[in-house]
Amino acid sequence: MSVSLISDDLYRQFNGLLNKTEGELNIISPFIGTQTAKMLAEWLSENPEVTCNIITRFYREDFIERVSSIHGLEMLLHSRANIYALIDLHSKLYLFDSHSTIIGSANFTKGGFVSNHEICVLMNDEPEIAEKAHEYFSDLLEQIEETGTDGKVTQEWINEEKLQVSLLAANQKSKTVTYSNDKKKGAVLKKIVQPDLFESILESSNTEDASTSGTWLKFEGTGEDRIPNNWDYKVMKGERNRDLNSTFFPRQPSGIAEGDTLFLTIVSYDEVDRPTPMIVGYAKTDGFKIENTADDLDIKHTPWKHRFPFYVDFTGGRVINAPIKNGIRLVDLYNTIGKSTFPSLRKRKQVTQRTLQSMHFRRSHIRITNEAQDFLMDELNKRFSEHGVISLG
Repeated sequence: MSVSLISDDLYRQFNGLLNKTEGELNIISPFIGTQTAKMLAEWLSENPEVTCNIITRFYREDFIERVSSIHGLEMLLHSRANIYALIDLHSKLYLFDSHSTIIGSANFTKGGFVSNHEICVLMNDEPEIAEKAHEYFSDLLEQIEETGTDGKVTQEWINEEKLQVSLLAANQKSKTVTYSNDKKKGAVLKKIVQPDLFESILESSNTEDASTSGTWLKFEGTGEDRIPNNWDYKVMKGERNRDLNSTFFPRQPSGIAEGDTLFLTIVSYDEVDRPTPMIVGYAKTDGFKIENTADDLDIKHTPWKHRFPFYVDFTGGRVINAPIKNGIRLVDLYNTIGKSTFPSLRKRKQVTQRTLQSMHFRRSHIRITNEAQDFLMDELNKRFSEHGVISLG
């Protein structure tokens, strides 16, 4: 495990980390340069098993002024990168699987990686930091995707922009026309409702904290698609055509390791039909491996896996043999444990109930502390005695 500052030769460092990447590369950079894009596009073409997601800006002025390259975006699109546009983007973040994270001032351009005065922090084999960075990226990407077609860069966007940029650039040289930066494409989001990325990383960077466990809340269902609370866990899995002994994710759950515990949390309703996540049991897992990914044939036979292509298998566990409404309300965990529920909040002096409730917003899973684990196990054992169990694994 290591944390180091990079003030020069980021290009070489990036290439070294790239060659260790086997599953997923995620980039946030307002500007994309031609040379860096060409390098990455060639690497992606040679490594088709790697998924690449890029969040950037799509401003006409940036392309005309050549601070960002429309041709670079086209090369990346042709190499199967998923490119998303966000209005008012400023963050820079580079995520290589779960092994390395770069955060700093450098855009994905030759200037940012070679010639400018930049400073970045490189974190290798720091699982807590990687987890927070992946949460940040995933939350941002999900919000962009929810805007529909506004945020996804397409070949049609690029074709239109290449034509306009070439015309306007030529006119600029001859001074026959002026332009304003009113041609912007991309998702428009409200201010992100999660803690600042650097703040979150600093709060969770002490990996020796004894209160941190390999234990997670794993959510099934969403606020827009709540699961009926009169179903039990086995019925829910059957009705949704899910494997009883697996659980699925929209993005690689690279932080989940062998031997970790997932508390199975159903986005549903309590016994008086108030909407709330309900914890109904737990499962042990052998962790996420890159082969735990649905292939094209899986997706063809089971279309919902297009949205949830990644999974982990259960090696054991128990859930209550009763309807979901008999589980533990997540709000009761918050009310009992408070900020000690989540490792990243333990060091905060003040945490509001709203902050606690927003921690799981849009997330498929989130790490909890040993105190939270002990509380949930005690409560679940009471329910197992009362209702019986469904065994997993």
